[in-house]
Amino acid sequence: MPKPPSLLALLAFLVVLAVFGVVGAKYMLGSHSDATQSQLALAWPQLASMPEPERAFLTELALTCNVVARPAVRADVLDCLRATATGMGPAAAARFERLAAPAPTPATTR
Repeated sequence: MPKPPSLLALLAFLVVLAVFGVVGAKYMLGSHSDATQSQLALAWPQLASMPEPERAFLTELALTCNVVARPAVRADVLDCLRATATGMGPAAAARFERLAAPAPTPATTR
């Protein structure tokens, strides 16, 4: 009759699995985060310089609508975020529309 594995061997195996899971999760989260940020940058090239609350709001919308599953086209990104913001209520929809509005161009002087 074969001897069952020792408790120490089982514990070591579980630790290896846990480490592998943590490393894998960090890698996947990092690549998903990078993809989300690049999709948002299609619509907001100045994303990195935006105030933190606005970036966090847009990131929340992007993660909720799974923007990385959409084509990397500005209009598709905006449609995805707009649909999610509308579903979150009128305040979120208004905040999104304010952020999505094109920036005013500076007046030219003659």
